[in-house]
Amino acid sequence: MGADKISKLFKKHGGWFIALVSLPPYHYGLSEPLIDNYRKLVEIMLLEKKIVIENSLSTSLFIGFHPAEIDEYYRRGISLEKILELAEKVLDLLVEYYRNGLINGIGEVGRQHYSTSPARQVLAELILLKTLEYSRDYDIPLHLHLEQSGLITIKSINYYIEKLNVPRRNILIHHVNYDTGYWSEKYNLWHSIPAKERDIEKNIVEKREYILIESDYIDDPKRPGVSSYPWDIAINLEKFIERNIVDQNTVDKIMIDNIVKFYRVNPP
Repeated sequence: MGADKISKLFKKHGGWFIALVSLPPYHYGLSEPLIDNYRKLVEIMLLEKKIVIENSLSTSLFIGFHPAEIDEYYRRGISLEKILELAEKVLDLLVEYYRNGLINGIGEVGRQHYSTSPARQVLAELILLKTLEYSRDYDIPLHLHLEQSGLITIKSINYYIEKLNVPRRNILIHHVNYDTGYWSEKYNLWHSIPAKERDIEKNIVEKREYILIESDYIDDPKRPGVSSYPWDIAINLEKFIERNIVDQNTVDKIMIDNIVKFYRVNPP
């Protein structure tokens, strides 16, 4: 649908903020794993960001090196050493863009949530650690893509945060299941839950302090609505207010206050 149609539809349902998170370059026709293609990716996403702003919505732009890129490039015959070299160049580029105010954070980065080889898991870990160091050094917000293993996942990330002295406010655990979200809250870590009705209902009644809701919408015409539409957030929250499952103050805290805190944007 593109940023124009999406942002207009989202605004009609009361939306005020969109976090734009890029897919890997090869999803935009930039198939070769070259640093120049990541520059082109940023240019594409900056145009999308401009459209969202022109439609009077607030937005933050995140670009990353997704763990799935490791497996994709390795499948093409590229060595792990070359993939690491590319990832390091990409992170350096993203830090430069962040410091120049062109992007607002790095993401997604992290670990595979599916089976892969031990070596590729280690490579993902190395890239994650480097990204955490940059977050510490330059105060960069991060979207982390991780396996959903509850306490184990969160203890590992918390260990890195403490050992590397990364500001906790910079970390968002993306698209968590219930257990991982529960433990994220226990460790005072920002986490986003899916916009599906059952996920929102199960989590929102706990009145967590560090919770956000995301659609994780991919905008892929081959998979319409995956994983949900952005306006599904508003539709489902309105249902819960009508059914007295949640009150308006709780919704405002999650959908305004928490967005302002993590993404460092002005309220509507």
